Amino acid sequence: MARSRLAEAFRSPSKKLTLHPELVLPEPSDPTALLLRSTEVAKLSQTMRTKAKANALFVEGTVDALMPMGKEQENARGNFPGPLPIIYILLDENTLSNSMERLRNVEGLEGILIPFFGGKGVENVAGYLEMSKDHPGLAEKCGAIWDAGFQPIPEITLSPEASWTDEDVVRLVDAVRDTCGGLDPVSIVFTNAGSDEAAEEEIQDDELSTPKITIPPSISKRLTFIGSVRTTAGEGRMNAATSKLSSCNFHGAFLRADCVPGYRLNPDLKVVGGFWSAAIGDMKSLKSKNFNFRSKVKLEKDVPMEWYNYQKDVMESGALGGPSGGAGNLNPDAGDYKGF
Repeated sequence: MARSRLAEAFRSPSKKLTLHPELVLPEPSDPTALLLRSTEVAKLSQTMRTKAKANALFVEGTVDALMPMGKEQENARGNFPGPLPIIYILLDENTLSNSMERLRNVEGLEGILIPFFGGKGVENVAGYLEMSKDHPGLAEKCGAIWDAGFQPIPEITLSPEASWTDEDVVRLVDAVRDTCGGLDPVSIVFTNAGSDEAAEEEIQDDELSTPKITIPPSISKRLTFIGSVRTTAGEGRMNAATSKLSSCNFHGAFLRADCVPGYRLNPDLKVVGGFWSAAIGDMKSLKSKNFNFRSKVKLEKDVPMEWYNYQKDVMESGALGGPSGGAGNLNPDAGDYKGF
């Protein structure tokens, strides 16, 4: 059941890129804030489901912080919008055995993201195979996740200097399958090793914010592929990064928390929810503005021409403002952005 739900969330029937934000749930030190966290997490969960309309949620935090989100999503089952699959981010693979029993009690949890090799960059297939020898327990951990009813989702960090042919990518995916115990995972997340450094130095380069790898069509139906996006919001950078992933045949985008300005300094969950609602809405609406179809209408009037003339009259009247008048008074310090 978990595999089918995740596969459905990661792969769009219309072949559009699915969008999956990363949510970092804070661990307050203040007792009062700790009591209020459950309510705030539940509100964030509802916002991501009803306003942001994300496809799935990758969540980092303690199991206690995760539980209210899982409960809110599960309570939405049978409603519209329905629940979003939750993927728990396992920062330290050595803590899996201690956390597994408690994770079983989290409603709505479908998968666990495992950063392979501690996030060390992979330069080629031979390098992957060599590193896998130093982590023989990964197959056992993936097996334990499957046994618990969840889906293991490997995160493979790629060296930004490496180049990958179609044959190399197929061999890499086969190697990941072997590491997982001989069974294809429901999805693989590819991350660029240079992304963290780029985020820290505020390098606004889309080449650094997305993995430099193209998914061959021959393996696109075997499983889904998610590309990690780390870039500063604004000036269309997030849109450019997701477009890059789409052109490289990825099924979805893992929108990292680094995209949220100041998220580590001020982890206000209301602000986080508002940001993702605006950002994901902007990215999804951008795709729907490109109309590329023909319409045949046999009526008394030429409806397409009438519609064109109506639009032309409205634009020429100035009712919509000038071509550059929509973003004149932006205040970046207050969270205003000219495109995501």
